Amino acid sequence: MGWNRHLTLNAPVSSRTEPSTWDGVSPDPFQAAVAELQHQVHAWRYCGGALRHASVPIPPLDLLIWLHGNGDGTRLFWQNRAHSLSVAGLGAASECVADSTADYPMLMAHINATIGAQNTAFLGGLAFDGGNGCDEWSAFPAARFVLPAIEVRQEQGQHRLAVNLLAPSASAFRSAQTRLIMSLGQLQFHLHPVESGRGARVWRRIDTVDQAVFRQRVEAILDQIGAGHLHKAVLARRVELHLNKPLDPFLALRRWHSTDPGSFCFALERADDVFMGCSPERLYCRRDRSLQTESLAGTVRRGRTPEEDERLERMLRQDPKLVHEHELVTRYVRQQIAPWVTETQSPAAPEVFKLHAVQHRYLPIRATLKPGVLDAELLQALHPTPAVCGFPRPDAQALIEHQETVQRGWYSGVVGIVSPTHSEFAVAIRSVLLHRDRVLCYSGVGIVAGSDADTEWNELEAKIEAFLSVLSS
Repeated sequence: MGWNRHLTLNAPVSSRTEPSTWDGVSPDPFQAAVAELQHQVHAWRYCGGALRHASVPIPPLDLLIWLHGNGDGTRLFWQNRAHSLSVAGLGAASECVADSTADYPMLMAHINATIGAQNTAFLGGLAFDGGNGCDEWSAFPAARFVLPAIEVRQEQGQHRLAVNLLAPSASAFRSAQTRLIMSLGQLQFHLHPVESGRGARVWRRIDTVDQAVFRQRVEAILDQIGAGHLHKAVLARRVELHLNKPLDPFLALRRWHSTDPGSFCFALERADDVFMGCSPERLYCRRDRSLQTESLAGTVRRGRTPEEDERLERMLRQDPKLVHEHELVTRYVRQQIAPWVTETQSPAAPEVFKLHAVQHRYLPIRATLKPGVLDAELLQALHPTPAVCGFPRPDAQALIEHQETVQRGWYSGVVGIVSPTHSEFAVAIRSVLLHRDRVLCYSGVGIVAGSDADTEWNELEAKIEAFLSVLSS
């Protein structure tokens, strides 16, 4: 495991920004905020390698447009489903990387010790299989979390501009301090979306699996289920798209999220690669000892008319195969958190979670954590879930490794934010890996007793439909 504690910013150097006018009369509130932060950072002194953090209020801001207009190379975005918390980050005040699942406890402990009582968080994620990526996933190790050097945080509708500085020595602190002051001066706020990526067209599509091969794999899994070797396995598929021009990740994500505003929204940039998505599924949310998790499984498409949508919803609620698939996930989640909680609560019946293209069975689960239980225990218990892997987990993982011909990387891993008092992770589904004009789209389906290969194939197509619609919008 490697700890890379440094500040990286891609903005050019400039002098300190002074407040200017933005309406011809009053000072620009954004530039006034920048000047105040520059003043605070200038007054900082090295304090034994401790994190220095400061924030000031700013007017409301569209964070994805702000990221689009500021810097490149290390940009980060996270927004929860309720839109009550959004974080946009530039650069890296600190970066933590792990090479295997065995390193996760030390990584989480290091993050919490770094943040302490400061109101900030690391953003990042974990791979599906707990291993370092290669080839197209080479920029994404088993785990990577970044503390932004500059961030805008929206919480309950209030926006703040913040900075973080962490350095291992006095000389490194002074260098990072200078770069941070200068980079603050380069920030742009009065931005309008330039939809350069709108209208990008697919000139080549590569399906790693065709319907005939997929049908064979489903039948092989059903044989394993029929023989009693497992209850469920999730098959994933990759569709590679080559576009006629590069796609701007943050403007594309903004359009994508507008189609499913009730989903988690995330983007993690590293050099020329961006992993981003709009996931409907929470892994868990922890606030001190309060835990919220859920089971989300069983899928049908949305109807073209209200009547058809209602008919499909009834099928989602009543179909034995879909009910069984969801019950497997619910039972698993409850079993996995049982050693770490003192009590659990959930509704008597599941709800239906509706998205743009599909709808799912959904059951929220609340629990109280035992004293001392934090993210390392919860990640080990819940990831990967049966919704993206299968059940029993070891048997499903072994089957996935044998059946799937492409590496998942961070698809069906987890992404989110981590701090001592509040952490939240989404399951990284409905996601793509973007490299300029090349997009790798991923989707998966759960195979259980009673699954029909052609129906599952149609579900795979429906799950990438929302992103494909972004390209044509």
